[in-house]
Amino acid sequence: MLRFLIRSFLCVLAATGLCAQQTEVVLSATSSAKLVLAMTSPKLSGVEAAAVGTEFTAVLKRDLDETGVIAMLQERLPADESPVKAWKEAGAQWLLNTRLSRAANGDLKLEATALDTAAEKGVFTRTYNANKIVPLRHLAHYLADDLVGRLTGEKGVASSRIVFVRQVSPGVKEIFQVDRDGAGLMQLTRHGSLTLSPTLASDGRLAYVTYKGGAPEIWGQRRKDGPHEKIYPTSGAGGMLSSPSWSPDGKRLAFVQGDRRGNSDVMVLDLAAGRARRLTDGTGINTEPSWNPNGTQLAFTSDREGGPQVFLMQDDGSNLRKLTSEGTYNASPTWSPNGAMVAYVSRFEGKFDLFIYKLGEGKAYQITTGVSTSESPAWSPDERRLVFTSNRFGSSQLFTTDLSGRQIVRLTELAACQSPRWLRGR
Repeated sequence: MLRFLIRSFLCVLAATGLCAQQTEVVLSATSSAKLVLAMTSPKLSGVEAAAVGTEFTAVLKRDLDETGVIAMLQERLPADESPVKAWKEAGAQWLLNTRLSRAANGDLKLEATALDTAAEKGVFTRTYNANKIVPLRHLAHYLADDLVGRLTGEKGVASSRIVFVRQVSPGVKEIFQVDRDGAGLMQLTRHGSLTLSPTLASDGRLAYVTYKGGAPEIWGQRRKDGPHEKIYPTSGAGGMLSSPSWSPDGKRLAFVQGDRRGNSDVMVLDLAAGRARRLTDGTGINTEPSWNPNGTQLAFTSDREGGPQVFLMQDDGSNLRKLTSEGTYNASPTWSPNGAMVAYVSRFEGKFDLFIYKLGEGKAYQITTGVSTSESPAWSPDERRLVFTSNRFGSSQLFTTDLSGRQIVRLTELAACQSPRWLRGR
């Protein structure tokens, strides 16, 4: 319970190494339910072949292979000039052809077409123009997202970003951002203190808790691309503050406020009015609020019945009900983008694993297993993957997984990471 208290009130501890290492699992998509796509070598003009191979082709293949809906054909590939029939016989359902060219001023142009090998007709055509400062891998991300959109009707997430907390020195944690593929690391805060619990509005606005002034305060952006400023408390001291969470419409912030007796409650701040109201009112710990997609309900963690469990309530605090019942320690709920599922962590034999509760079935499914601990799940915008932290290689690092738990990928090798959040697009 001490660990729960520390994380709930202060959010000071990162995920700690509790167990031995586990082998990283990376599986290639081979299911017949996925569309099998083959890719010829890009045709180049004014672009260095070596750079294209590492910064475009390899990135695009990885992006597509991790979508969950496309399987890259990688064996028994015909020659690039082979007729479409040869690609079909090799197993490809779509054949992707690309051309990359660089103009005299350095600007890039990517032309992409995909053929249905059975019908031998085009199913996808896109042209991308970018100035010379745009990395090749960004073009790969854009193409991957559009291919997934053409196939599924929903744009992919290769060009999305992940925001997280990282310890930079003893007693100092800051918020960072990384691209979906682990590249493009950027530091977002420089407060020189404990800066924790990032939350992202749908338009990209950031909010978080920082101890830069001594006592915890909620800071963030009141408008898109605006400066970071104090959001709560507007005056005086706010007590122990943690776990801010933007409402889907970006007009409210749920957060947690604690008292000196060790109790904490879920609050909701109306940003326009500047008023906060309490949604839970009782002894014990109520923490880690997460909104459903239409902003009418909240999932949260509470120990009101003993050990921590996940509960649901309306956005005014009414209709309280318990979601989890199996296990003695369930926490860190996060509602899925379409509202059908809630991801959370459950502790067993000293370690945490990821679970998903499917609301329509009234049933929970375990996602991760092993001797390491997995914490802080957050959904990808397309709801096909989770980002989380794990100590399977020692220090807490960022990973993603599909919902089966069979395709776990380490996002970066950065150490001492916590509290990831996933944001669509750039």
